[in-house]
Amino acid sequence: MSSVHIIGGGVAGYTLARELVRHNYAGTITISDPQGLPYDRPPLSKTLQAEPFAPAAWYAEHGISLLPEMVEDLPLPDSEDDWVVLATGTTPALLQVPGAQHARTLHTAADAAALAQVLDSSMFGLQVLVIGAGLIGAEFASTAKMLGAQVTLVSNTEAPLASVLGQDLAQQLHADHAQRGIRTITGAVASIEAGHAVVDGERLDAELIVSAIGVQPETSLAAALGLGIDDGIVVDGEQRSPSHRQVLAIGDAARVQGARRAVHWEAAMQDAAQAAATIMNAAPVQRSVPWFWTDRHEMHVETVGEFSQAATTIIRRNRRGKIQTVFGLDHGGTLVAASMVDGGLMAKAVKRLIARGITPSIEQLEDPSVGPRELGRNER
Repeated sequence: MSSVHIIGGGVAGYTLARELVRHNYAGTITISDPQGLPYDRPPLSKTLQAEPFAPAAWYAEHGISLLPEMVEDLPLPDSEDDWVVLATGTTPALLQVPGAQHARTLHTAADAAALAQVLDSSMFGLQVLVIGAGLIGAEFASTAKMLGAQVTLVSNTEAPLASVLGQDLAQQLHADHAQRGIRTITGAVASIEAGHAVVDGERLDAELIVSAIGVQPETSLAAALGLGIDDGIVVDGEQRSPSHRQVLAIGDAARVQGARRAVHWEAAMQDAAQAAATIMNAAPVQRSVPWFWTDRHEMHVETVGEFSQAATTIIRRNRRGKIQTVFGLDHGGTLVAASMVDGGLMAKAVKRLIARGITPSIEQLEDPSVGPRELGRNER
């Protein structure tokens, strides 16, 4: 009988299993992950809770074996009916300073549970130091503040996530931390000890220190299997490793040759859908316009498209003068990206416009009275 062995129980691994079930795959499906029941990662930094994708009964119903194991090596498939799929995700980047071991990370359900226990069991006003103000750092800082902690957030830039959100909105969102009672510091951590860290010569006391300086692709198993690695596990457009046609890689650990590695939820789902198509010998999956989101301080922030392609930006402000939406245009004046705060239907509208190659007029982009349904109307 044919088989698919999925290594990793994040969104990519789970989505592949679900897609295979949906397409009536006749072989066996196995998911190996040391954390057991597959769960969604984004809620970890937002709520400090793990949310399983499906109950254990769903896997049993569809004959999917869940193996709570760390896979460090395994035999490569020797049949065209058998597949190994690496959905190994990422590991936290570690601080390279003296005393870095005193800083916790937030990457797994166990990490989130441990941090939640500290916050829940501590007195109001617990001193928390968060190092790194990107996606995870900003979300955790917001969560800790809402749980009553006294939070200091250290960043090496005044506009974290500028490459994703655009410079203007990224800078505004980072500045918003101070308005929510979080102290922000732009600087570099020199050292850490139990109970404090030194940042640009200043001692910052903290009962809880969390490092959130980014992630790296988890490629140790791929390396053990002799697969090609270059900022991730190298794959082709079918998610196949050029080193072995029956080995696929998907999600945050994978990088398609000639493209940047995508590190986000929707991209991982699309990788999984393509892997399912490859296994089932079906038509290739049509990729959608990139989409990214984050939640912080009761704000929902979305980005569509690629701000790395933007040469100019058009800013739309709300009645209080705050940036509501930033549109990015390339050198030819074509709409290629947009980011927004509590944008409602705007993200979906802009996603459709980019997919269809439609660019609204500058006047429409700037005018807050032009809603998502009207944006780009009559444009070609």
